[in-house]
Amino acid sequence: MLQILARGGGDAINEETFSEKLGTVPTPHGHEILVKVQATSINPLDTKLRMRTPSSEQIVLGYDTSGIVVDTGDEVTHYKKGDHIYFMGQAKYAGSFAQYQLADARTVAFAPKNCSEAETATFPVATFTAYDALFNRLEYISAANANTEKTILIIGGAGGVGSMAIQLAKWAGLTVIATASREETADWCRDMGADYVINHHNNMMEQIRELDMHWVNSIFCTTHLSDHWGTMSELIEPQGAIVLIDDPAGPLDLRLFKTKSVRICWEFALVRTMYDTPDLQMQGFILAKIAQLIDSFQIRSPLTETLYGLTAKNIQKAHLRQESNTMVGKQAIIISP
Repeated sequence: MLQILARGGGDAINEETFSEKLGTVPTPHGHEILVKVQATSINPLDTKLRMRTPSSEQIVLGYDTSGIVVDTGDEVTHYKKGDHIYFMGQAKYAGSFAQYQLADARTVAFAPKNCSEAETATFPVATFTAYDALFNRLEYISAANANTEKTILIIGGAGGVGSMAIQLAKWAGLTVIATASREETADWCRDMGADYVINHHNNMMEQIRELDMHWVNSIFCTTHLSDHWGTMSELIEPQGAIVLIDDPAGPLDLRLFKTKSVRICWEFALVRTMYDTPDLQMQGFILAKIAQLIDSFQIRSPLTETLYGLTAKNIQKAHLRQESNTMVGKQAIIISP
């Protein structure tokens, strides 16, 4: 099978960073399934892992998969050959920038029926992250219009996670304030359903006040955490909650939030598979719930760009676009027609 390797620490602009390799198709055991990858997507996680990997190593990246089950381990009962599924990858398996990929059957779900392969591939990581952050970390109720009179500020609303967080928060009844700094990204946030859009490059406190709000009930920071740390301490209400996914540039002063008794938590989509937590199957359960929301037209794909073909050149293009800081929505890569 064909795989695309990424050299650890390699710059995306360098064509030697990505290379094509023929490997052996793996055999599933136990809870594992073997999937023929139909489409994949790229996330900030891919570019970060590439840069953090030692320069002496090469890895197969890719954490979003839409594909077809071609074989199963002897402990798999819920899926069979020919099933169309989608899932997030995990660290112990090679990624989806390949023709075939192993997955743990407990972490996958049947793919939504009302989407193209490219659209389906944009959902797993971004939508799971947004769902887990909103309904498990921030503890909002996961039901339509169940959280009215609550406000959330989503910093970085035009990215993949931000796009899905806006939609899920609106479905759940929250008033959504998203941030964007360009006309294009502001329009995108409104199209995703944001009630208000403010510019994170300007004084956010003043802009919130202009909306006749004093504080927000919660904040979901998806990007440039260090830049917004102090502002978040001013904007969050007493006893409010903040969820973070972006890596800080350096140490942060937690004391800023002490007098408000603010609850601060992290969301990392791969935590359950990385540590084999007792709620591992929650990963598959949440993806199944997301598929239901997609098929009932409550949320839609943030797909904005599609590349065709599993080639080193396409993977390089996707990494360069992801690192450009101008990405709106998400990119998909069609692996198998």
